[in-house]
Amino acid sequence: METRAGPEIPLACRPVSRFDPTSEDLSPGRRLRVFAALLSHVPELPPLTAACGTRSAAADEEPTYGALLRLVEVDEGQAAAREILSQLPLRVGPSGPLIDQVPTGEPSSRDPELHLALQDLANEVNEDIREALDTLDDPQAYYAGVDDGIEPVPDQHVSLVIWALQRELNRELRSPGSYLSYRSVLPAAPLSELPWHVQRALVERRRLRFKQWGIGRTEWQRGEWSLWQVPSDADYVPRRARRLAAERACHEAA
Repeated sequence: METRAGPEIPLACRPVSRFDPTSEDLSPGRRLRVFAALLSHVPELPPLTAACGTRSAAADEEPTYGALLRLVEVDEGQAAAREILSQLPLRVGPSGPLIDQVPTGEPSSRDPELHLALQDLANEVNEDIREALDTLDDPQAYYAGVDDGIEPVPDQHVSLVIWALQRELNRELRSPGSYLSYRSVLPAAPLSELPWHVQRALVERRRLRFKQWGIGRTEWQRGEWSLWQVPSDADYVPRRARRLAAERACHEAA
């Protein structure tokens, strides 16, 4: 008998269906959330895991995301799936050489994006940007960088990353087919006007976020990442989901 479970059920106990990483879903588990998104966005993967998944539950039940991940991690018959999950494209969309300095010409009309299964990572960076923008109103507001655990960030790289983040903010306002394309919108927040120490702290945080998903310089340059380098981190819940849930609860209580 087919069953369905909504986002109120943790992913570890939720029957496999379709997980939307862009939704407001408070289910914990860093690697588990990535894996759930991959099941919906790696075409080669579901056939490889289907037979394994049916072994994780009784005949009249659907396999859960948690059980399926555990089986893919250890089942000898899932070597092909593990291999696919160890060589995932970091970027999707238009390809080209990596940019190592701020270009002088016009930006491209379309830029590569992170793999959709890394949406939680992208959201964490966006939360860092959101917090950094508070310093536009109050330059003395405290905004912590990262003292340990990442490679030092040279000034030139700070400028490059701020430019790249600004490019992404601008791109979101001109995405083809977006409802924003048909209405007047405010310009993107000017990241280059942030105090320099905040720009540096933001870039340090960004480097830390990528490291938290197992992505470092080697993975960035190669353009590949591995699910198995993403920490399990069973208690991880995205800050964006927690913030939106708290805002909704506050609104409902008002």
